[in-house]
Amino acid sequence: MNTADEEAQMERDEWASREVMPITNWGRRPDGSEIVQYDAPMFFSFTEHSLLHQYPHMRAECHWHVDLELTYIIHGHMWYFVNGETVRLDEGQAIFVNSRQLHYGFTKDGSDCEFSCTLLNPAKMCASFEVYDRFIAPLMAENTMPYAVITDDTAPGRRLLATIRQLHAAKFGPLERSERSAEPLPADDTEALTVLSCFYAVVRDILAIAGSHCATSTAPHPRIVTLRKMIDYVQRYYVRPITLKQIASAGSVGRTTCASIFRESLNQSPIEFVNDVRVRAAANLLVTSSLPIATVAKQTGFSSASFFSRTFHRFMGVTPITYRTTHTKRKSEE
Repeated sequence: MNTADEEAQMERDEWASREVMPITNWGRRPDGSEIVQYDAPMFFSFTEHSLLHQYPHMRAECHWHVDLELTYIIHGHMWYFVNGETVRLDEGQAIFVNSRQLHYGFTKDGSDCEFSCTLLNPAKMCASFEVYDRFIAPLMAENTMPYAVITDDTAPGRRLLATIRQLHAAKFGPLERSERSAEPLPADDTEALTVLSCFYAVVRDILAIAGSHCATSTAPHPRIVTLRKMIDYVQRYYVRPITLKQIASAGSVGRTTCASIFRESLNQSPIEFVNDVRVRAAANLLVTSSLPIATVAKQTGFSSASFFSRTFHRFMGVTPITYRTTHTKRKSEE
């Protein structure tokens, strides 16, 4: 092994040794939006500290939710897809994703990324009607600003990056610590006040940033609207047999157009996306239940245990049994 190979292997080993949070799989509401399990009853926020290699093919599932999303790059880089546009995020940068936008993070070059992601529910942040109507509702309006890359080259950007780090610290401690951890700090109800104050700081600075974006804000492309309908259909009915014709019908398009939209937006065929959704759901069941492998396969839409095992290995790189053993052992050690 030459020096370059040794350095690459050392970097992979460093990533693999880091403590990470389990992949979230919360389910969907009838309208297709993601159900978020918030960190505490008073928070109405969720923060995770994760690595991209946790996800099948190093990509999150394409999804949407009513919450505002803030993802901060701690180490490395990743790409973000939002409503048909793709942007690269580098270390020290962040992205704001507005409510109800179709999005996911992923890698293009196979490199890993350590990141912090916070979701904030605008409707649960104790705002008076006047404040909500004056500031929050306009921000969440359909065409205001689907997303914004946050950098430190403006005052609002610098403040917003500091606020995102503060949100992370409320759950995990400061990012500046020499040894960061993905383990939450001991419960402290007063941190709910930190989250609330951070939420209003986020709204203030996002509105400042949005001021320079509003002139170019546009409605989502019709193909993205169609994609969202088809994704919602798959995520709602993946436990049943699903055909290409059914997915296309959900978007009111033909099968060829359906396949084209999935390929250009997600780099997957529609049926590959179905299996992707099923594998992620199965991974959650493997860790959170003791159901037999055959039962997990059946409950997540696979036609047989053998097909499930082959598909799971292709997406996750390990067999279902190995995945369950590894993650169950990790949970027991926590």
